[in-house]
Amino acid sequence: MAQIHVFGRVMHDLVPKEGQTKQPYVCFDLMERNGGNQPDFYQVWARGDAVARLMKLKVRKGSMIWLTGSQKLVDVRQKDGSTVKKLKVWLTDFGYLPGQTSRAKPERDQNGSDQAETVPAPAEVMDGDHEPLPG
Repeated sequence: MAQIHVFGRVMHDLVPKEGQTKQPYVCFDLMERNGGNQPDFYQVWARGDAVARLMKLKVRKGSMIWLTGSQKLVDVRQKDGSTVKKLKVWLTDFGYLPGQTSRAKPERDQNGSDQAETVPAPAEVMDGDHEPLPG
């Protein structure tokens, strides 16, 4: 499985469910726009504490979030019986994009955590054609 970091829009309200082992889970679609290209869609799965955090921070349809997780291309059976390939992501972490907030009090204010609820700073990108590379 590959690791992925995605910025996107939640496509529908989250509905927590309970698995056979009584562990909570939620599944939702995330749309990522990248320039003028067709958007990419990811099927995101969250379990356990991540579900509670998604609900507490009021992530819902239209929320703009970043997320990290493990990604795998899988076959998904449609309601009409056809099969399509879909990118499935098992969520490990998430947060609102800058300028986006939940209606809930930020988690860091509730429990004293200094974890950021916004996107982490991007890694510095060097242009090897115009800048000397570290040696």
